[in-house]
Amino acid sequence: MSTIANTTPGFRGGLHEVFRRQAEARPSRTAVACGDESLTYQELDRLSDRLAGSLSARGARPGEVIGLSFPRGIDMVVAVLAVLKTGAAYLPVDADHPAPRVRHIVDHSRVRRVVADPKLAAGFDRPGITVVAYERDAVLDDAPPDWTPAPVEADAPAYVIYTSGTTGRPHGVVVRHGNVDRLFRQTEGWFDFRPDDVWTVFHSIAFDFSVWELWGALLYGGTAVVVPAATTRTPERFYDLVVDKGVTVLNQTPTAFRSFAAVDARRGAGLALRQIVLGGEALDKDVAAAWLTRHGDARPRLVNMYGITETTVHVTYRPLTLDLLSASEHSPIGVPIPDLTLRLLDDTGQPVAPGEIGEIHVSGPGVAAGYLHDAELTAARFTRSDTGEPTYRTGDLGLTHDGTEYFYAGRADRQIKLHGYRIDPREAEAAADTHPDLSGSLVLKVSPADGEPHLVLFALCGQPSTPERREEVLALIRAALPAYACPAQCVLLTQYPTNHHGKTDHDALRAAYLAQDTPARPKAGDGHVEKVRAIWEQVLGRRVTAPHADFFESGGTSLDLIRIMQETRKQLSVEVDLAAFADGLSFDLYAGHVGERSAPRNGS
Repeated sequence: MSTIANTTPGFRGGLHEVFRRQAEARPSRTAVACGDESLTYQELDRLSDRLAGSLSARGARPGEVIGLSFPRGIDMVVAVLAVLKTGAAYLPVDADHPAPRVRHIVDHSRVRRVVADPKLAAGFDRPGITVVAYERDAVLDDAPPDWTPAPVEADAPAYVIYTSGTTGRPHGVVVRHGNVDRLFRQTEGWFDFRPDDVWTVFHSIAFDFSVWELWGALLYGGTAVVVPAATTRTPERFYDLVVDKGVTVLNQTPTAFRSFAAVDARRGAGLALRQIVLGGEALDKDVAAAWLTRHGDARPRLVNMYGITETTVHVTYRPLTLDLLSASEHSPIGVPIPDLTLRLLDDTGQPVAPGEIGEIHVSGPGVAAGYLHDAELTAARFTRSDTGEPTYRTGDLGLTHDGTEYFYAGRADRQIKLHGYRIDPREAEAAADTHPDLSGSLVLKVSPADGEPHLVLFALCGQPSTPERREEVLALIRAALPAYACPAQCVLLTQYPTNHHGKTDHDALRAAYLAQDTPARPKAGDGHVEKVRAIWEQVLGRRVTAPHADFFESGGTSLDLIRIMQETRKQLSVEVDLAAFADGLSFDLYAGHVGERSAPRNGS
């Protein structure tokens, strides 16, 4: 394992050890819940002990990396704790990712043990890997009677999360117990973490925002509410969960918060929220401003935090106010966490002047150990500061006017931040280029004024641009990459426009795409539109990021359409006429049709 050494003064013990102390202090308090199920701290502690003992009996050892693959739920949390109690690090493998992506993660990480839901276990059955199928009612009688959890040091790996990077292939970031422990110790003065807090675990366990959500609850005696996958994709249902469960700490990417805030603007139900943390991508200042106008900036407090996987979730902290949002064109990310240092450097490694944009370099105990099995990349990205502190070159751009308050100004390379994920567009481009008719491809982020940002593939093709050919190209990408990294649309061209330097003009490509003739689209504020959006996202299992994109070209099937029509009839009492879409079907056209058929008729 390639790592850079680090120290974490004040280390309280491994994450599982701090959890154990909470279990002893609050045995009957609810630790984790999902749907109608829940476990107390004592129950969670005992179940994870049992699984950890079984894993140890089967050869699990401190320092190794153990894969985890579970749907969202309580068993997932039990397995995380169990792996940590063996002294090993957990490697979450998202079951929704395509097989080639899963295969790369498993092969590159060299895991020899995987704990999985019984329905997913067969996917890891291969030579050299021991698969443990786990569910809570499983009989585990192979744990030694004198087994006890393994103590760990601050430098012991806690988890490995694979994330897109500058190489075009995902790589595993090794994060230590000490990295996570000091994240909460350094921020607890700001957030006042409490035993009576209720946190949502909204994000995939393979996305590091989940580390903040899960351990923010379990390290302080709070309750972690794991949000079912279908609920994360249905804003109305998620809003109901936040209200019904009395959630006090909500963590969202700005994209997800946009949907949550839209529901709140319509309903304004009694929220118990005291903290809302935004992170993972650039702040949507308009959405934040509308929220603050309705709720003020005291309770709930709306906080923007900047950070990346390699720096242990969060780096900076900034409570938002209306005055701050209007003070700069850039996204305010605030001040560094107290034990971290930010430096803005130019291409030669020299500090930039106040007000100038430079690459963000993060130094301090939050810097992760490095990349798993990649000493060369670790040496290139993980360095030392002039004072000897571990440092990570983020590839993000920032600026500061006073050396205290920082602002985010985008990426220094081609990486894209979308829906909280860091995406390397070269992965999609490489998959598209396997199509025999293409001679080049380019993936760009496009941000319509009346819709959500999404990815678009612009490809060079010597053959006519037909729906069938565009779908062939997109299908190649969907077979290789997770849904969040796949373009929503494909545009086939014979050549790229160029600027006066002779380089491909990205702005011209975006402008041409946005200027395409499209049917009149319903306004985002139309009441029925959000209801239709919820139905589409519930059935398709993904967000509607390109409302004008062709339904079938974007991966929809006839069966999906039938289920959408059934849900529309069930939830909205509207019969959809398929003949209305003889010339094409998109979300906008469908929502417009539903609006017309649900509108009151004259004389009624």
